[in-house]
This record gives sequence, C-alpha cells and structure tokens, in this order.
Amino acid sequence: MTNREEPIERSGGRRLRLYAEVGKYFLPDGSFNEDAFRQSVIEALANIKSEKGDDFETTAGDWLSSYLKEVIDYLREKGLSGASMKIFKAAIDVSCGFGIQKVFLSTDYLGQILSSDDSSHEFKQPKRFSSDEKRSMIFKAALKVFSEHGYHNATIDEIADYSGVGKGTVYRYFSSKEVLINQLLMEKFQLIVDSISNIHSTDNDILQQIRRWIEFWIEFISENHELYRLIQSEAMIRRVEDRIMFYDYLISHLPMLKERIVSLNREKRLKTTNFYTVFYGVLGFIDGVVHKWFRCGRDYDLKEEIPVILEVLFNGFVGENTTKEHFFIPPEETPGP
Repeated sequence: MTNREEPIERSGGRRLRLYAEVGKYFLPDGSFNEDAFRQSVIEALANIKSEKGDDFETTAGDWLSSYLKEVIDYLREKGLSGASMKIFKAAIDVSCGFGIQKVFLSTDYLGQILSSDDSSHEFKQPKRFSSDEKRSMIFKAALKVFSEHGYHNATIDEIADYSGVGKGTVYRYFSSKEVLINQLLMEKFQLIVDSISNIHSTDNDILQQIRRWIEFWIEFISENHELYRLIQSEAMIRRVEDRIMFYDYLISHLPMLKERIVSLNREKRLKTTNFYTVFYGVLGFIDGVVHKWFRCGRDYDLKEEIPVILEVLFNGFVGENTTKEHFFIPPEETPGP
C-alpha cells in the first residue's frame, strides 16, 4: 500500500508507484481481485493504528478518503470505472471493521461510483461461438482461404467449397465475408488474450512469466501459422470490428497488464523503460524471426528459434559491462540540474 507520507514516483508523467499498487488488485484482463484489495487496506489501516493510537480514526479516515479518490481517478483513466463500486464497497466494509466512522468523498466521486455499471464500463468478452460443427467447418475453411489468397481475393464460394457446406449455409451463419472474417479474428484474438492473461495471473517470478509469454507466442505461431499469416498479411492490414489492429487489441483487452508486471517487479529485476515501446518492440522482433521462417519455407521447427530469441531479448547482443554505456536512463533516475 502506498505510504501516505511519500510522494508518488513519476516516470515521464507516469505514476509508477500507483501502477504497482493497482496492479496488485487486478488480473491482466481487468478482473478485480477483491481479496488482494481488502488485505492491502487492512494492512495499511493496521499500520496507521499502531502509529497513531488515539488519533487513529481521523488519520485513517483522511488517508482512506485520499486513497479512494486516487484509485477511482486512475480506474477512470483506464476505462475501468465499473470496478469503482466494488472497490468502494470493500473499502467501506474494511473501515467499518476498524471502527472508522467517516470517509469523505466529494459528490463528483460519489456520482462516479453510483453511476458506474459493470455491464457498460467493464470489458465485455467478445461473443463466444457455439460448438456447432458446421460453423467450425466454415471457420476452418475461411482461415485457409483467407491466408492463402488474401481477404480481398477470397470468395464465399471458395470458402463453401473448402468447408463442404453449401453457399447458402455459409450465408445463414454469416451475412457477409466481412462479418465472417471479423468474427473469426475476434474469436482467435480472444483465445490469445486469455492465454496471456493466464500466464500473468500468478505471483511467480516476473522473468519466468515473461519468458513463458514469449515461448507461448512462438509455439502458437508455429501451430497456427495460417492464422498468423492472415493477421500479418497486407490484405488484412485494415481495421476490424472494434477499429483496432491485432497488437492494439492485445493492449486494449489486457488493460492491467502493465500494472501487473510493475506489481510483480518487486526486486526491480526489470529496467524501468517505456512499457509500450518494449511491448511493440518485442513483438516486432519476433515478427522478423517468423518472417525468416516463412522465407525458408517453414522447413525447420520454429520453436528452435526460442533460445536465440530469449538470449537477445534478455541479454542483448553485448552486456553493459562490455559497452560501458547506458543508452536509456529512466526519468526518475536522471540526475537533477
């Protein structure tokens, strides 16, 4: 829990300390971990009680009021206002247990909390398709046709032929080629998001989690190369249903991934760098390795590249002891004037 007497650290205007705080209360997919929040508030109030004694109630009430405002503001910035009511209820319940009678929030904040609606503010899982056999056959055929011929050159007739169902059946499930590819991609994108979220949902070593994420992505591409080609092909460099591209989709549907990583970086084993620059850079580097694999006709196991990828991403080409130079210094570590 943030020490109430310490200023919040900033890095390029980013509130790193708050990232770590809020990151403990959410999974990467935005799911609220109420037990973690309650425990953190309990520990903070217990510390205040041991320090303040008779003045505990006033000090604790002021601290909790300030902290709730800070967290609610941050959730609003992240588009997760729907979690405000859960946090507010949990905080009030814990404070009552400590005998705190007054917690002050302005009418503006109370309005935000009361108007927050999980069904409209929190992330909605994209529609899940049933296990209907014909729909699965259409999806499988569409993936093959789109990846081989490109979206614009593909036709519903070809998809129907590959799937083994009639053209009318395809249109009965999907009103157009655009609807078909959008639903296909949204389902596959969400499967990837779920896998990444599960990897980062434990409290295991942060470097092991990142390593597992990279390994997962390489293994996924190896086993789903047609889908990967579809995502990356020029024919598919266009906006889909929610008007964002694949890597942007990952970011927007893992709204607490950055905070989760900061929270797990307790021993500062990761350097403080721009999260999104690193995120896109890592994915871009992997894209280059995969491109080479395609150029070679996929005549070797892509997973053989994992050790090389890990070596470059974790250790770089040379160590800092060799170059004797730091190319990036986090803003909070930059010497003052």
